Amino acid sequence: MTLARHLAALDLLRARAFPEEGYHLAELAVEEPTEEQAEAEREALALLLETRWGPPRLVSLYSLVARAGAGEEIPEPWGLICASVPDIQLWRVEAHWVVLGLTRRGADGHGLLACVTGVDPP
Repeated sequence: MTLARHLAALDLLRARAFPEEGYHLAELAVEEPTEEQAEAEREALALLLETRWGPPRLVSLYSLVARAGAGEEIPEPWGLICASVPDIQLWRVEAHWVVLGLTRRGADGHGLLACVTGVDPP
């Protein structure tokens, strides 16, 4: 089951020690990578995570993209995230942030971006 694999991947990212950069970033596979399927998987996964951690914050990354475009240095992983997805679902879990976003992979369709980080959003 795809959702079970996604949950396991997130649990693994949360359990692993952070590298020097302070985050783990992964693209979770979507079996049928159409926008509709990827969005449905993101929403289903978010509902499961909501039962664990409560409702996510829904965050548009437009302002980060604009700030980066104006020359501001955006700390990683947030610079990578805002360059990859237009908005995120965000949870604060203990001392970490858990991020879900919907990516566009060109002709290959869409995917789910997952990030676990100790770096606060800018």
